[in-house]
Amino acid sequence: MPETTVDQRTAATAAATVEPAPSRGTVGRRIAVGVFVPATLVIYLVTAAPTLTAGVGSLASASLMWLLAGLTATLGSMLAFAALRTRTLAVGGSRVRLRRTLAVSYGAGAVHTTLPAGAVFSTAYAYRHLRAWGASTSATTWSMAITGLLSTLTLSGIGVLGLALTAGTGGSIAIPILEIALGLATAIALVQTAHHPAHIVRWAHRGLVGINRLRRKPVQTGAARLSEIVADLRVIRPSARDWLAAAMLALANWAMDLACLAACCAAVGIHITFPALLLTYTAGMAAGSLLPLPAGLGAVETAMTLGITMAGAAAAPALAAVLLYRLLSTGSVVVLGWLIVAAQQVHTGPDDSAHRTT
Repeated sequence: MPETTVDQRTAATAAATVEPAPSRGTVGRRIAVGVFVPATLVIYLVTAAPTLTAGVGSLASASLMWLLAGLTATLGSMLAFAALRTRTLAVGGSRVRLRRTLAVSYGAGAVHTTLPAGAVFSTAYAYRHLRAWGASTSATTWSMAITGLLSTLTLSGIGVLGLALTAGTGGSIAIPILEIALGLATAIALVQTAHHPAHIVRWAHRGLVGINRLRRKPVQTGAARLSEIVADLRVIRPSARDWLAAAMLALANWAMDLACLAACCAAVGIHITFPALLLTYTAGMAAGSLLPLPAGLGAVETAMTLGITMAGAAAAPALAAVLLYRLLSTGSVVVLGWLIVAAQQVHTGPDDSAHRTT
């Protein structure tokens, strides 16, 4: 038989690995994104160049004392968030030390901020490490769900307070109140599920049977695993004290980050009123969640700068304050977070300090 040449083997390999051609819609979206995003950035940079130049120039005169205060505040914010994770894990029956939840909070924050689809990867990162450090499946899921829920509720509360202090002149109070109502309803539903899981179990088993039939698998496939999850769920019994402590930690997380923004404003000589600070901060956080850009890049800066200027500050120092805030709040998480991720890749041994309480 004739020998197969290198070119023939290469051609055969290429033919075997050819992927189907993208659809017209996919190609159109790629072209639109590839043209629209760079064009928007160019237009923004050209029109905002004078303000950007003046803002960067204002950084040189920033007060070092206030910058150190801002850095301390953002570190305190991350510590409060880590303590919130530790507390909610403990409610689920799992004990993970604060230094470990702090490490995973920084690592997940760095992944969320810098990677495309960062929310997905950061959630997977946090879940994997918490499980590796001894947290049960139900405790980890509970902790991550409640942490996100309480963070949303407390941020909405900050927005409502800002609107209330400005007598509603800063915008509509209906949306933050609606967010709080939906969050409370979700929290109540989660608590009821944890305390009275029988109804949920029946529906879950019925759904599992239906899925197994569609997949042409035995009807009891996965039933044992579902029973294990329900058994773990029965352990979760948050008391009123647990809820209060968790809510205070979630609020402290935002309050310390808000203090970082206030310190950065003071660092460049801006004195902003408390209601305006609350509205500026919540507007920036809301704007950052609307766009699928890493850390809400551009949207947060624009919203916060606009809020500070509407409070009476000049555009250049307002932009400088926001840039300093983003450098301290987001930049510190990115740098420390990726250092932690790198260290975790080197030291992958089991952690004896974390254990699961059953």
